[in-house]
Amino acid sequence: MDQQTFNLVVSIAAIVVALSFLIQVGMFIAIFTAIKKLTGIATSVQQKVDPVIAKAGPLADQAQTTIASVKVTVEKISAQARETFDKVTTEARAIAAAVSTSSQEITAIARRQVQQLSATLDQTNAALQRQIMELDALLTRTQNRIEDTTVEVQSSVLGPLREVSALIVGLRRTIDALFRRDRKQIDQAYQDEEMFI
Repeated sequence: MDQQTFNLVVSIAAIVVALSFLIQVGMFIAIFTAIKKLTGIATSVQQKVDPVIAKAGPLADQAQTTIASVKVTVEKISAQARETFDKVTTEARAIAAAVSTSSQEITAIARRQVQQLSATLDQTNAALQRQIMELDALLTRTQNRIEDTTVEVQSSVLGPLREVSALIVGLRRTIDALFRRDRKQIDQAYQDEEMFI
């Protein structure tokens, strides 16, 4: 192999290596852009969940306020029932029964509201966990696709480079064999081939 051919092969190899670096840089930029988009999606999910959590806090406060006011109301009604009982026993029993029923209904309503609030918070938490799991799965799929793409690019660049190199060597041997005027003798030709292999 003469010096020009060697320089040509080295130059082609350097160009292929430079192209592969450029392709990898492009892939890293695409990865960075995809990760930036995923970060934006996560931020938007967080922005959607924050108002739900912010709404749940005032509902809990309202439930506590309602329970406190119901408690005060029940205490007032009980005091009035005792006073009425002292005045008229028969009427007091009817009023006490009505107050007892009302307080039980109010307590049941308050319990239902607290249970509904708890269920809403559980659903919000489950939805947030599901979104986080989907985001994690998306990141894992993206990473696997990037690795597959890297392997595919390397195989699709190096395979053709080997074929071109083999083709150039074959063409050179063919041209040498066909157009060389000073042909080597058989012993010398075999010796050159053995050194090449």
